Amino acid sequence: MGWLAAFVVSLLALVRIGIAQTCSNSENSDACEWEAITNGKKYSFNLATPIKGYPHGILSEDGFYKVSVKSNEGKTTIYWFQLCEHMKFNFNPPLCENCETCGGPGHCGETCSALMSSSFPGYSVCSTLGYPGSIQYSLINQNKPDQGVRVKMTTCNKNAKPDCSFSVLVYCSRSGIEVPTKVTNITSGVCDYETILKHPAGCPVVTNVSKGGWGWFGSLFFMLLLAFVVYMAVGIGYRVTVLGVSGFEAIPNLDTWRTLPSKIQLFIEYIISQCMDLYYRLTENSYSRVNT
Repeated sequence: MGWLAAFVVSLLALVRIGIAQTCSNSENSDACEWEAITNGKKYSFNLATPIKGYPHGILSEDGFYKVSVKSNEGKTTIYWFQLCEHMKFNFNPPLCENCETCGGPGHCGETCSALMSSSFPGYSVCSTLGYPGSIQYSLINQNKPDQGVRVKMTTCNKNAKPDCSFSVLVYCSRSGIEVPTKVTNITSGVCDYETILKHPAGCPVVTNVSKGGWGWFGSLFFMLLLAFVVYMAVGIGYRVTVLGVSGFEAIPNLDTWRTLPSKIQLFIEYIISQCMDLYYRLTENSYSRVNT
């Protein structure tokens, strides 16, 4: 039984490693690059690419985005997030309890990419909503891929199931940036939140790609070729096994295939003669006749 216990321990260790890699809070260098191919076009999103007026792309120069939402009951909820990497706080860091999963009391907010602070009388409680190592991408609108990209950050509990998530809908905006003003709870009672950010970095680079495949003409040619091969195989098999012929005589309709080149030649000559006849008839009236 000792080997069984060792196997279980090893398996659990591998599972923990997998969880740590999937839900790690380390920075992902490729987290800002994503592309989708649809309808023969490739839509490439590189959110961290420097563009005019935005040297860091979509990344907030403050190190974080902040959205403050006040409920009808007067309760204030603050959301911090950063795209593609963990947040950085050089000023105004989150001051809340239960921040151990995102940096701890001394560095709250610095090891995750999305954090929520819920206020209560006399104190605030933090909830980690996502890590940069768990980013998922998808198109906002499959029918209109150039609208932008959805960036979803998640966090995992110890059972390796998604616990919370924070999605940023990055809409393409060529006129400038519109920072988020509200956060929506996607499903009531579930720790899944969503906000909207309009930014020039959300505009994809669109390139044409080959769809591949044979197309309708190639498919038709292949089907005709396949039918010809089947016809020849069945015909030869029948003539060999039933009629007992061999050699070239086993080819079905051999006389037709022997005369086919001459028939093709006659057909081409006929087409040429008809075209020449039509040409002479159309040009005959363009010449004036001379009476002698």
